[in-house]
Amino acid sequence: MNLVIDIGNTNTKIAVFNKNQMIEYTSSQTLDSYSLDKLLIEFPEITDVCVSNNHIYSEEISRFTERRGLKLINVKHDSNLPIIINYKTPKTLGSDRIALAAGSLQYPGDKLIIDLGTCITYDLVLDNQYLGGQISLGINMRLDALNSYTANLPKLDFVNSYNFIGITTKMSILTGIYDSIYFELNNVIEKYKSRYPNVIVILTGSDSVIVKKILKNINFINPYLLIEGLNYIIANNEKT
Repeated sequence: MNLVIDIGNTNTKIAVFNKNQMIEYTSSQTLDSYSLDKLLIEFPEITDVCVSNNHIYSEEISRFTERRGLKLINVKHDSNLPIIINYKTPKTLGSDRIALAAGSLQYPGDKLIIDLGTCITYDLVLDNQYLGGQISLGINMRLDALNSYTANLPKLDFVNSYNFIGITTKMSILTGIYDSIYFELNNVIEKYKSRYPNVIVILTGSDSVIVKKILKNINFINPYLLIEGLNYIIANNEKT
């Protein structure tokens, strides 16, 4: 069995896989050794751990896996991967984007992966090669920026209720955020399809539920793409 951990900017997602079948999934704002030890009691067959990490909890995870005698893969550009990284600055490439690209290999053809989380990332995979993409502000980052960089605009939580025109300041902000996300996503998809007309579009991320019904040209929606990618990376290492 495999344990995969995605330590994001907002939440930490943990999943247990029996080969390619996910049998346990949790999400929380923290990670602690007690929770990991509890998982090993419940699933003593776990032998391998794969982590997508921005270096938070690195020492805790290393100590945990060493103490438990588990094989640990911290995903990086030079890890043993099922994809080829063709990126000009591979050392700066986030492990989350690498894992998403690995997870996309379960789908046929060329892929554009859109991850709506703290940031919105777009990643292009052609012929099993990761080429790059683009990054922009996520929904909550846009709301935070309006509040932080102005004197009078309030801090709002996003409400998925669309108005064509905002007739209050709150409605004006929410309408502006909604439209900025909607037009950005659809136009970025069109940009990539204009050059790669056969590319399939995969939508993932915690905020994908907000826009999935209104986006054009979405082929697959998979909220677990990143953690599935971590599991594929373990499988790729077992082959070698």
